[in-house]
Amino acid sequence: MKGGYTLLNKSEKKLTLKYVSTILTIVFLFILVFLFVSYQIRGAEIIAFDKNIIEFVQSYQTDATTRWTSILTDFGSIKFIAIAIAVGAVLLCLYKKYSLAIFLICVPGIGGLLNKFLKWIFKRERPDILPLITEHGYSFPSGHSMGSLIFYGSAAYVLLHIWKTNGKKVATVLIACFLILMIGTSRIYLGVHYPTDIVGGYAVGSAFLLVCILVFRYYEERKNK
Repeated sequence: MKGGYTLLNKSEKKLTLKYVSTILTIVFLFILVFLFVSYQIRGAEIIAFDKNIIEFVQSYQTDATTRWTSILTDFGSIKFIAIAIAVGAVLLCLYKKYSLAIFLICVPGIGGLLNKFLKWIFKRERPDILPLITEHGYSFPSGHSMGSLIFYGSAAYVLLHIWKTNGKKVATVLIACFLILMIGTSRIYLGVHYPTDIVGGYAVGSAFLLVCILVFRYYEERKNK
């Protein structure tokens, strides 16, 4: 028997090719969304649209909501994610899940560097309507939305490898999606990001995460042969 995909029978080859082509198609669509948004962010109409959404979201502003939103947004901060990655990686290593530990460390880490690079390219200033907290640096794509999608998406993917029951798997995905969406919304509410910053962060973060999952799946298949 020869190495590589020659070990697979015809039906397995077809399934693998279908899986890869599906993932790459989705990645391509997310990249298109990101490119479309990034092309529009300088336009007066988009800026006006963004500001209208910020004003609408902030119209529900209360002291209690602001307090809880400020706490929620910290779940997408670099500090929190770094601590969560460290704890998760240690636990995975204790259970000898070394490949998953490396995945959990590398994917958000590289994703963070990608976000810094993209912000440096686009250099979009943050909104100045009514910021409720102070943030520094450029605005597009949102680091919190991109970082939370990559981290919580990676964490969910790792847990899907560990959980045995469908109930736990579904709960993991739902919790991850909830946190990702709430963190993105919190950035709009707090007035530190335009909605298009959030959409751009989600789009490029999703594309990056899917490529990483594809590479990891390929590595795992090769390792197990």
